[in-house]
Amino acid sequence: MTRLARRVAWALAAAVVIVAAGVATLIKLWPHGPARATPDFVPASWAQVRLTPEHEVHVGRGKIECRKCHDFEHDGFKNPGTAVCKGCHAKETGVAHHGGPSSSTDCLTCHAFAVGQAEPTCISCHASPEGNLSAIAQHAKVDCADCHHLHETPSIVPVACTGCHDERTTKHAEHAGSKGCLDCHRVHEPATVAKTTCASCHAQAAQPHPAAHAECTSCHEPHEFVASASACVGCHGAKATLAERDVPAHRACLNCHTPHAPGEAAGACVRCHENVKVSHGKAGACVACHAPHGDDATVVAASCTGCHAKVAASDTSAHAGGVACEGCHKPHAFGGLDEKSLCRNCHARETTLVASTQGHADCTSCHGASAVHAIAAPAPCGACHDAERKSAPAGHQRCIGCHEPHTGKPASTCATCHANKGGESHGNLPGGCASCHRPHGPGGVATAPTCTTCHAPATLAALHSAPGHAVCASCHASPHEPPRGDRPGCTAGCHADKRDHQAGAQVCTGCHVFRR
Repeated sequence: MTRLARRVAWALAAAVVIVAAGVATLIKLWPHGPARATPDFVPASWAQVRLTPEHEVHVGRGKIECRKCHDFEHDGFKNPGTAVCKGCHAKETGVAHHGGPSSSTDCLTCHAFAVGQAEPTCISCHASPEGNLSAIAQHAKVDCADCHHLHETPSIVPVACTGCHDERTTKHAEHAGSKGCLDCHRVHEPATVAKTTCASCHAQAAQPHPAAHAECTSCHEPHEFVASASACVGCHGAKATLAERDVPAHRACLNCHTPHAPGEAAGACVRCHENVKVSHGKAGACVACHAPHGDDATVVAASCTGCHAKVAASDTSAHAGGVACEGCHKPHAFGGLDEKSLCRNCHARETTLVASTQGHADCTSCHGASAVHAIAAPAPCGACHDAERKSAPAGHQRCIGCHEPHTGKPASTCATCHANKGGESHGNLPGGCASCHRPHGPGGVATAPTCTTCHAPATLAALHSAPGHAVCASCHASPHEPPRGDRPGCTAGCHADKRDHQAGAQVCTGCHVFRR
């Protein structure tokens, strides 16, 4: 091809480019609709670059010349990089969003200049975790610019949560230094994550919990925080509580149960009952006897024999059949009792009496070593007084028939049983019955003496000395009966021949005297 031909071809090609560019511009600016597809013979890259979002902002609306960013002479239309941005946007580039350590960003990351690059959104990058930032879950559809201003300082200016969540009011944030909702909620994390943040402020409450108490919100209303008054009953149901009818403090669960350690309620009794000193069983184990949530709230304490079954079958069968355990034992101080003092509480008369009698002062000497819990019939007196038992005549073996058991002293006289023996002169003797009789050995006369021991024949008066009257029993049938001086008595045996003598006389002793 000649030089002239080549020049003509170049001229025609340039004309085509110019015409194509003009047509493209007319198409873009044509009022009847959007730009049409670029003809095949026109370079497509120029038209596409011209219509990208940021070229539209800079060239279309801002009327900025291409050479402001592109160096035609040296690089043509190559990507000029981000250095040129500082020429117009010094402020913005100074506080730009630089991304994270693993995914740094620059102006071109967010501002689309390249062909085929749509204008990105924040969620395009933050739908997944970025460095130490969690993925945006909450507020993903809210305009980020409401809170984030990427080219300003500060870059984050959050709006009040109540602007959108006016249905929420909280008492939980009413304390010094509170950030309101942000105390618990992370702006871009799911709302449920807030349940796991309690321990950040409440480290003590975050200690191990009993079953079903692991989540704070099981009991605490999230935005009120104070546990609901019915929270315990909601899970545990209504329970019969010890003495709840008479003790209002027992009706509220939290008076005994610490919310974050409810199983330690057994030690809570002393908070209200500090004046009760317990020395029975394990110290402080009030619930061993007082069931907090027994089947019957009116039962104040468990039966003593529930633990002390070896002592008795029931709480009223340990002593004398009917005396309750607490009749002798103080409920909170069972041990350390002085048995003698204990007996005196009910048996004051008896304990006073035995004090004056040697050998009777110890109750157990007669009532046995188990007198307290298994009182039995008193031991027989003969166990200690064997000599007296063996020497007691018939009818006198029952010691307490004559002796008061606690003093051992006679409680009655012979006349109590032998009233018919005390009417005659022998009953009035200075020594009484003991002048002739002894109830038992070893002291006193073993057998009754003869009449002549006291009544010597030589000293007897009147007819006592007459022959035939020397035998006392002839007239005195019994030492305890008057002598027989009546007519039938005298004439029945010895004086039968005198039956008709003085028939009108009733007694012989009217004339025949035996006394001075």
